[in-house]
Amino acid sequence: GSNATSSSAAAPGAVAPPSNPVSAATADDLTNIDPQFDEAFEAVAFHTSNNETAKQALTTMKKLIVNATTKGQTGEEETSAKFRRVRLSNPKIKAAITDVHGALDLMMSVGFVLSENAEDGETYLVFPPGSTGPSWLPR
Repeated sequence: GSNATSSSAAAPGAVAPPSNPVSAATADDLTNIDPQFDEAFEAVAFHTSNNETAKQALTTMKKLIVNATTKGQTGEEETSAKFRRVRLSNPKIKAAITDVHGALDLMMSVGFVLSENAEDGETYLVFPPGSTGPSWLPR
């Protein structure tokens, strides 16, 4: 006997699921966001008294995270390492991360670790080589 449900044509009016979704992040990925990230994000986005400061902080962090998980993972170690290292005393970083409540926590929630550099006495946020960060980050 023939089985009508094996037909590959969608029923009239039905919408077939997209064959290749635009984003790699699925609804499941987005529900798996780390509570630490969520809390830190809210602190930056909603508890920073100045909207421009919050916007600058989020923009800066996004760029640093994207660079660390992409450029920081490819090519020669000497070149890629600079994309995984953020000096906290850098004036732009200080204004966007060090001085913004929740920003440091947000960076650490995606995989950055605080590291003291014995040579220059500076504190850095360092992203581990070989890491792509949390599963919900776009690839």
